[in-house]
Amino acid sequence: MAHLAAFCAVLPLLAGCASSTPVRTAASSKEPVVLKRVAVVPFEKLTSDDASRMARCPVSGTVFTTCDVPQNADLTVQEFFLERLEKSGRYSVIPPYQSDTVYRKVKVDSPKAPAAQQLRETGKALEVDGVVAGYVACFRERVGYKYSAERPASVALGIYLIRVSDGELVWGSVYEKTQQSLSENILQASTFFGRGLKWVTAGELAEDGVDEMLKTFPGYR
Repeated sequence: MAHLAAFCAVLPLLAGCASSTPVRTAASSKEPVVLKRVAVVPFEKLTSDDASRMARCPVSGTVFTTCDVPQNADLTVQEFFLERLEKSGRYSVIPPYQSDTVYRKVKVDSPKAPAAQQLRETGKALEVDGVVAGYVACFRERVGYKYSAERPASVALGIYLIRVSDGELVWGSVYEKTQQSLSENILQASTFFGRGLKWVTAGELAEDGVDEMLKTFPGYR
Protein backbone atom coordinates (compact mmCIF):
# COMPACT_ATOMS: atom_id res chain seq x y z
CA MET A 1 0.00 0.00 0.00
CA ALA A 2 2.85 2.38 0.78
CA HIS A 3 4.31 1.82 -2.67
CA LEU A 4 0.91 2.44 -4.28
CA ALA A 5 0.46 5.69 -2.37
CA ALA A 6 3.89 6.90 -3.43
CA PHE A 7 3.13 6.02 -7.05
CA CYS A 8 -0.21 7.83 -7.04
CA ALA A 9 1.35 10.94 -5.53
CA VAL A 10 3.25 11.66 -8.74
CA LEU A 11 0.62 10.66 -11.26
CA PRO A 12 -0.80 13.51 -13.33
CA LEU A 13 -4.42 14.54 -13.06
CA LEU A 14 -6.44 16.98 -15.12
CA ALA A 15 -7.56 19.49 -12.54
CA GLY A 16 -7.27 23.17 -11.88
CA CYS A 17 -8.74 26.31 -10.49
CA ALA A 18 -11.90 25.91 -12.57
CA SER A 19 -13.61 23.63 -15.05
CA SER A 20 -16.07 24.58 -17.77
CA THR A 21 -18.09 27.50 -16.40
CA PRO A 22 -21.29 28.82 -17.99
CA VAL A 23 -21.37 32.55 -18.70
CA ARG A 24 -24.26 34.64 -17.42
CA THR A 25 -26.41 35.64 -20.38
CA ALA A 26 -28.84 38.50 -20.78
CA ALA A 27 -31.34 36.29 -22.57
CA SER A 28 -31.48 33.42 -20.08
CA SER A 29 -35.14 34.11 -19.21
CA LYS A 30 -36.36 34.50 -22.79
CA GLU A 31 -37.49 31.98 -25.37
CA PRO A 32 -35.39 28.85 -26.03
CA VAL A 33 -32.43 29.22 -28.34
CA VAL A 34 -33.16 27.49 -31.66
CA LEU A 35 -30.34 27.30 -34.18
CA LYS A 36 -30.49 26.04 -37.75
CA ARG A 37 -27.73 28.08 -39.38
CA VAL A 38 -24.62 29.03 -37.40
CA ALA A 39 -21.59 31.05 -38.45
CA VAL A 40 -18.25 30.61 -36.68
CA VAL A 41 -15.91 33.59 -36.98
CA PRO A 42 -12.13 33.15 -36.62
CA PHE A 43 -11.09 32.51 -33.03
CA GLU A 44 -8.72 35.11 -31.58
CA LYS A 45 -5.92 35.39 -29.06
CA LEU A 46 -6.73 37.40 -25.94
CA THR A 47 -3.62 39.15 -24.66
CA SER A 48 -2.72 41.62 -21.94
CA ASP A 49 -1.14 44.98 -22.78
CA ASP A 50 0.58 45.37 -19.40
CA ALA A 51 2.30 43.44 -16.62
CA SER A 52 -0.99 42.53 -14.92
CA ARG A 53 -1.45 39.48 -17.16
CA MET A 54 -5.17 40.20 -17.12
CA ALA A 55 -7.41 40.69 -20.16
CA ARG A 56 -11.14 41.26 -20.56
CA CYS A 57 -13.17 39.36 -23.15
CA PRO A 58 -14.79 41.88 -25.53
CA VAL A 59 -17.99 39.85 -25.84
CA SER A 60 -18.79 38.78 -22.27
CA GLY A 61 -16.63 41.02 -20.11
CA THR A 62 -15.05 37.96 -18.48
CA VAL A 63 -11.59 38.74 -17.10
CA PHE A 64 -8.93 36.13 -17.91
CA THR A 65 -5.47 35.60 -16.50
CA THR A 66 -3.36 35.39 -19.63
CA CYS A 67 -0.17 33.56 -20.52
CA ASP A 68 1.80 33.18 -23.71
CA VAL A 69 -0.33 31.97 -26.61
CA PRO A 70 1.82 30.41 -29.36
CA GLN A 71 1.22 31.07 -33.01
CA ASN A 72 -1.75 29.10 -34.35
CA ALA A 73 -2.99 28.09 -30.88
CA ASP A 74 -6.22 29.97 -31.60
CA LEU A 75 -6.57 28.00 -34.85
CA THR A 76 -6.02 24.75 -32.98
CA VAL A 77 -8.89 25.45 -30.56
CA GLN A 78 -11.05 26.70 -33.43
CA GLU A 79 -10.59 23.45 -35.33
CA PHE A 80 -11.48 21.37 -32.28
CA PHE A 81 -14.74 23.32 -31.91
CA LEU A 82 -15.61 23.48 -35.61
CA GLU A 83 -14.98 19.77 -36.20
CA ARG A 84 -17.36 18.79 -33.44
CA LEU A 85 -20.04 21.30 -34.41
CA GLU A 86 -20.07 20.12 -38.03
CA LYS A 87 -19.89 16.44 -37.10
CA SER A 88 -22.95 16.76 -34.85
CA GLY A 89 -25.10 17.22 -37.96
CA ARG A 90 -27.48 19.47 -36.04
CA TYR A 91 -26.61 22.74 -37.73
CA SER A 92 -25.79 24.21 -41.10
CA VAL A 93 -22.38 25.71 -40.32
CA ILE A 94 -20.59 28.57 -42.07
CA PRO A 95 -16.91 28.04 -41.15
CA PRO A 96 -14.39 30.80 -40.39
CA TYR A 97 -12.78 30.76 -43.82
CA GLN A 98 -16.16 31.77 -45.28
CA SER A 99 -17.24 34.20 -42.55
CA ASP A 100 -13.90 35.97 -42.20
CA THR A 101 -14.27 38.43 -45.08
CA VAL A 102 -17.69 39.60 -43.91
CA TYR A 103 -16.57 39.83 -40.28
CA ARG A 104 -13.51 41.89 -41.21
CA LYS A 105 -15.62 44.29 -43.28
CA VAL A 106 -18.08 44.80 -40.43
CA LYS A 107 -15.24 45.62 -38.03
CA VAL A 108 -13.72 48.07 -40.52
CA ASP A 109 -17.08 49.76 -41.15
CA SER A 110 -17.99 49.94 -37.43
CA PRO A 111 -14.69 49.92 -35.50
CA LYS A 112 -16.18 51.44 -32.33
CA ALA A 113 -19.24 49.22 -32.14
CA PRO A 114 -19.39 46.68 -29.28
CA ALA A 115 -18.10 43.25 -30.20
CA ALA A 116 -21.57 41.71 -29.79
CA GLN A 117 -23.02 44.22 -32.26
CA GLN A 118 -20.26 43.47 -34.77
CA LEU A 119 -21.01 39.77 -34.49
CA ARG A 120 -24.73 40.42 -34.93
CA GLU A 121 -24.14 42.48 -38.08
CA THR A 122 -21.92 39.71 -39.41
CA GLY A 123 -24.70 37.22 -38.75
CA LYS A 124 -27.26 39.39 -40.53
CA ALA A 125 -25.06 39.60 -43.61
CA LEU A 126 -24.54 35.84 -43.59
CA GLU A 127 -28.24 35.16 -42.91
CA VAL A 128 -27.65 32.87 -39.94
CA ASP A 129 -29.40 32.36 -36.61
CA GLY A 130 -26.31 32.64 -34.44
CA VAL A 131 -22.66 33.63 -34.55
CA VAL A 132 -19.94 31.93 -32.49
CA ALA A 133 -16.77 33.72 -31.40
CA GLY A 134 -13.91 32.17 -29.45
CA TYR A 135 -10.94 33.53 -27.51
CA VAL A 136 -7.74 31.87 -26.28
CA ALA A 137 -6.16 33.63 -23.29
CA CYS A 138 -3.65 30.95 -22.30
CA PHE A 139 -2.13 27.98 -24.10
CA ARG A 140 0.94 27.06 -22.08
CA GLU A 141 2.67 23.88 -23.16
CA ARG A 142 3.98 21.39 -20.65
CA VAL A 143 7.72 21.30 -19.99
CA GLY A 144 8.96 17.74 -19.93
CA TYR A 145 7.55 14.43 -21.05
CA LYS A 146 4.22 12.63 -20.82
CA TYR A 147 5.34 10.58 -17.81
CA SER A 148 7.59 13.20 -16.21
CA ALA A 149 6.86 16.91 -16.48
CA GLU A 150 8.65 19.84 -14.88
CA ARG A 151 5.74 22.17 -15.61
CA PRO A 152 2.18 21.14 -16.52
CA ALA A 153 0.14 22.37 -19.46
CA SER A 154 -2.41 25.12 -18.87
CA VAL A 155 -5.20 26.62 -20.99
CA ALA A 156 -7.82 29.35 -20.69
CA LEU A 157 -10.59 29.54 -23.31
CA GLY A 158 -13.84 31.39 -23.81
CA ILE A 159 -16.47 30.58 -26.48
CA TYR A 160 -19.67 32.60 -26.98
CA LEU A 161 -22.85 32.59 -29.07
CA ILE A 162 -24.67 35.73 -30.19
CA ARG A 163 -28.28 35.35 -31.39
CA VAL A 164 -28.69 37.38 -34.56
CA SER A 165 -32.40 38.17 -34.18
CA ASP A 166 -31.84 40.40 -31.13
CA GLY A 167 -28.05 40.58 -30.65
CA GLU A 168 -28.20 38.86 -27.25
CA LEU A 169 -25.43 36.76 -25.78
CA VAL A 170 -27.44 33.56 -25.40
CA TRP A 171 -24.67 31.09 -24.57
CA GLY A 172 -21.12 31.23 -23.36
CA SER A 173 -18.65 28.99 -21.60
CA VAL A 174 -15.24 29.55 -20.02
CA TYR A 175 -12.71 26.77 -19.52
CA GLU A 176 -9.60 27.41 -17.43
CA LYS A 177 -7.52 24.44 -16.38
CA THR A 178 -4.02 23.48 -15.35
CA GLN A 179 -3.06 19.85 -15.01
CA GLN A 180 -2.26 18.69 -11.47
CA SER A 181 -0.91 15.51 -9.95
CA LEU A 182 -3.24 12.98 -8.43
CA SER A 183 -1.97 13.84 -4.95
CA GLU A 184 -2.88 17.51 -5.50
CA ASN A 185 -6.48 16.82 -6.48
CA ILE A 186 -7.82 13.29 -6.09
CA LEU A 187 -11.43 14.42 -6.60
CA GLN A 188 -11.11 14.49 -10.39
CA ALA A 189 -9.55 11.06 -10.78
CA SER A 190 -12.00 10.11 -13.55
CA THR A 191 -10.55 12.82 -15.80
CA PHE A 192 -7.04 11.66 -14.95
CA PHE A 193 -7.69 8.03 -15.86
CA GLY A 194 -9.39 9.12 -19.09
CA ARG A 195 -6.06 10.43 -20.42
CA GLY A 196 -4.02 7.33 -19.61
CA LEU A 197 -1.98 8.30 -16.54
CA LYS A 198 0.16 10.93 -18.25
CA TRP A 199 0.97 14.59 -18.35
CA VAL A 200 -0.98 15.95 -21.31
CA THR A 201 -0.10 18.58 -23.89
CA ALA A 202 -1.84 21.95 -24.08
CA GLY A 203 -3.60 20.71 -27.20
CA GLU A 204 -5.02 17.69 -25.40
CA LEU A 205 -6.11 19.88 -22.51
CA ALA A 206 -7.84 22.31 -24.90
CA GLU A 207 -9.53 19.44 -26.73
CA ASP A 208 -10.97 18.16 -23.46
CA GLY A 209 -12.08 21.72 -22.71
CA VAL A 210 -13.97 22.10 -25.97
CA ASP A 211 -15.75 18.78 -25.37
CA GLU A 212 -16.75 19.95 -21.90
CA MET A 213 -17.96 23.35 -23.13
CA LEU A 214 -20.07 21.90 -25.92
CA LYS A 215 -22.12 19.87 -23.45
CA THR A 216 -24.21 23.00 -22.83
CA PHE A 217 -24.21 24.46 -26.36
CA PRO A 218 -27.86 24.97 -27.51
CA GLY A 219 -29.15 21.91 -29.36
CA TYR A 220 -25.79 20.10 -29.38
CA ARG A 221 -26.99 17.16 -27.28
